[in-house]
Amino acid sequence: MRERIKAIVFFVVVGLVAGGFVYRQAQHTGDPSLINIGQKAPEFSIKDESGRLVKLSDFRGKVVFVNFWGTWCPSCVDEMPEIQKLHEYFKDRKFEMLEVSIDNDWPEIHQFYKDHNLSLPTYLDPGHQIATLYTVYKFPETFLIDGNGNVVKHTWYEHWADPRVVAKVDNLIKQAEAGTGATD
Repeated sequence: MRERIKAIVFFVVVGLVAGGFVYRQAQHTGDPSLINIGQKAPEFSIKDESGRLVKLSDFRGKVVFVNFWGTWCPSCVDEMPEIQKLHEYFKDRKFEMLEVSIDNDWPEIHQFYKDHNLSLPTYLDPGHQIATLYTVYKFPETFLIDGNGNVVKHTWYEHWADPRVVAKVDNLIKQAEAGTGATD
């Protein structure tokens, strides 16, 4: 009986150690299906409400804030006032905000914007093509892309009006305005 317990403990320990190495290696190399920090942001195009086609590459040289959200998402509702503040703070700088809604219709967006006093530039992705391209699975989900087109931040719910977050975005914009790449 004692030998059997020793064997079980041995295999459990070996399994945990091996699992730890596998997990560490996966963290180190990143999942190729996910958008990783430092990676080029996948190119996409999307139409605004008037039908004008916008491409991510149109904003090269600017910091681009791509936020995936839905009107039905409580965390999205909570986050939007701070995103609005961020938009207002940086609107005259090398900063572009792309609010990508996964809702189905513009009337839902209009009502949401009216109810929450928002004026953010928004785009509709009802088929989730762009959300799928970015492997979005949780809302809200935001990608911050530097002036060179690299993902420098990937996050879910965030306090965008927090002075530390504003300072980080401001630093990225200063780098874009100076024509240099991101350093963090």
